[in-house]
Amino acid sequence: MADESELPEPRRDHLVELTRVQPFEAEVIAARLHASGIGATLGSGSVYESLSFADGVPVYVSEEDASRAIALLDSRDEPDEPEAR
Repeated sequence: MADESELPEPRRDHLVELTRVQPFEAEVIAARLHASGIGATLGSGSVYESLSFADGVPVYVSEEDASRAIALLDSRDEPDEPEAR
């Protein structure tokens, strides 16, 4: 696993909320985005100790990466193609 200092960070001046999900799913989405070279950050504070995330944890990406991030999230809902034998 990559050191956190090596993960891409989104530009903080133009962040957009990509989605709002439960804490574990937010961590998984952020990891998937980072693995694809898209910087992502979660809502501030500890996502597991805060009641402010009762409606879900926001996942933020830069405005310029938003379309790629949306496409990546949409692709997770599509079933994988069966392998040809």
